Amino acid sequence: MTGKTHVAIGIATALTISLKQPIESQLFVVISSAIGSLVPDLDHPKGKLNQRLLLINNNLYRALFYLSLGGIFMYLYFLKEMKLFLLLGITALFIGISSHRGFTHSIIGFLAFASIARICTLDYGLSSVYSGFTIGYLSHLIADFFNPKGIKLFYPLNVNVSSPITISTNSKTEKIMFLLLGIYCICLLFGTFYL
Repeated sequence: MTGKTHVAIGIATALTISLKQPIESQLFVVISSAIGSLVPDLDHPKGKLNQRLLLINNNLYRALFYLSLGGIFMYLYFLKEMKLFLLLGITALFIGISSHRGFTHSIIGFLAFASIARICTLDYGLSSVYSGFTIGYLSHLIADFFNPKGIKLFYPLNVNVSSPITISTNSKTEKIMFLLLGIYCICLLFGTFYL
């Protein structure tokens, strides 16, 4: 799936789940879900977030960037002994050594990012941000499960898992799905504000 389709799936899922919540809470869920839906592609140099983070969009630079970032977080952990820095460091190191649809598309990757999001949000009363992030992240994994290449759900095992029904990236089916998701979101928003 392309980044825009992942965002559309994340937003549609977040809107559906947060439908009866107050508008402020709904907004937090939707925005954090959109961000969460892009995070698994940090393992790809041309992922939407990496296009903003990396100066050069290739695998070597991506690996060097995340390995360096991981080293910085590990150093901060040894200085401050904060669990968040340890999690960020280990996660960044794994992103640096992982291939596309590897660590970040696995159960371990999801748990690592969910733990980071939990530490950063729940202590500050931002449960809707945590919920949205995990919704977006999970929606990304489910969507890529339908890719013919599959995902390494049980990383570090080098086994790709995919659905028997597949949707190729940037195919007509994906484009139709994106259009339908857009219409669905508009209908949900229309129903929320005008009914």
